[in-house]
Amino acid sequence: MKLYQLFFCFLIVFSSCETDFDVNAEWDDVTIVYGLLDPNSEIQLIKINKAYLGVGDAIQMASVSDSLNYTPSDLDVKLYRIKSLGFGQYDTLATVTLYDTILEKDDGLFSTEENIIYAFTKPNSFYNTNSFYVLEITNLNTNDKVFSQTEIINNFNFESLNSSFEWGLYNGDLVDSLRFRTKNIEWTKSTNGEIYQLDIIINYLEDGENKNLVWSQPLIEYTSGNMSVKIKGDQFFLFLTNNLSNNTTKQFLNLDLLMTVGTNDLKTYINVNKPFSGIVQERPVFSNINNGIGLFSSRFTYDDINGIELTNATVNYIINDLDLGFE
Repeated sequence: MKLYQLFFCFLIVFSSCETDFDVNAEWDDVTIVYGLLDPNSEIQLIKINKAYLGVGDAIQMASVSDSLNYTPSDLDVKLYRIKSLGFGQYDTLATVTLYDTILEKDDGLFSTEENIIYAFTKPNSFYNTNSFYVLEITNLNTNDKVFSQTEIINNFNFESLNSSFEWGLYNGDLVDSLRFRTKNIEWTKSTNGEIYQLDIIINYLEDGENKNLVWSQPLIEYTSGNMSVKIKGDQFFLFLTNNLSNNTTKQFLNLDLLMTVGTNDLKTYINVNKPFSGIVQERPVFSNINNGIGLFSSRFTYDDINGIELTNATVNYIINDLDLGFE
């Protein structure tokens, strides 16, 4: 009898609850910012969007430009170069105002009709590792401000490496176990540089047309001392084999190196967004945007090492042993 009464009371309480509710909370203006200052690039780009909310198909709303973009005339976007004077005092050394432009975007779920980007041309002597940089976005309709700051990376160089030295990744005169050679590339830490990504750009002709392949090396996080990447000959040839076919005529040209250096915030952002490998699937959120979400940080792209030649033995191995159409 008591059990029946308890079930009856539960049924009354449960059936009296309101079951209709609106999953859409009250709309709020949320600004989304993504930008990496690169002192080695003449044009600097910042992506500024707004979060969207509405009744209906979210994918369909994403395809509408007005759902994603602010009207550019409604925003005042500025970047300040600031130097700390100590004791909480700062000196603004320079200011640039960003302009809006349209950048072509690959087709996808999100609107490609107006891919609005905010940009500026790098002023002379604007970047300095003794300064920090504040991005300020003012909504002129509401006077709300979104802001973030970053240090910058302003230099990089390889240790004792230039394009005049040939790379020998194969030597057929040695015993089998030693024929595939290794090239060691070393460098020291840059100011504010915490992560390093080396890309090897393989240049070749295909049916008389200039082509290239990008062989990305593992991302390296700075811990201590000098850093290095070992370019192993057998892995180099395997990369070529996996990415080229033998149905065209090719001629090997040379190699270029591209090093991208990132800040600690960029390192954190990349680590947080790595693919899941465990049971727990809840992803932490990283943002360094005040009154918004996203990432504003710095990178440095170093591309001064170009036209590296391979030894004759290495090129001959590519031509005669890989069957990839090289002549």
